[in-house]
Amino acid sequence: MFGRLRTFWNETLTEVFVKATWPSPKELVDSTLVVIAAVALLGAVVFLCDFSLSNFVQFATQLVR
Repeated sequence: MFGRLRTFWNETLTEVFVKATWPSPKELVDSTLVVIAAVALLGAVVFLCDFSLSNFVQFATQLVR
């Protein structure tokens, strides 16, 4: 059992530190800015849809009364 665990641990360390490619600090910052911009844009779209649908429903219910 410990032999299999040691093999798994060694393979995991090899994957993380030898085979994996890590982004440079500039790539990491650029990717983070893209994600933040995309989340802000999506949040604005959802806000506008929610706001306009809410106002439409409120207007329609006032017409029915």
